[in-house]
Amino acid sequence: MKKSVTSQIAELQRELENAEQAYRQADDDWRAIDVQYVQMKRLREELDVHKRDLAHEIEWRVREIAALEEEIKYERTSA
Repeated sequence: MKKSVTSQIAELQRELENAEQAYRQADDDWRAIDVQYVQMKRLREELDVHKRDLAHEIEWRVREIAALEEEIKYERTSA
């Protein structure tokens, strides 16, 4: 049995509305992921800076310890 033109139009209209809704949802999801991507990128940059700062602090402390150890050696040899 062949569908009437009116029922075909109604069915196509429903399919069109469903496709448009799916498209809007996909677009919303994409935007949400894009926001998360930007946030993660910013966090990664902040962590890189923090790691660099910590590496400098570690290097400084290693040098300070070495200098103090040399001072102890000097005090022992001069005592």
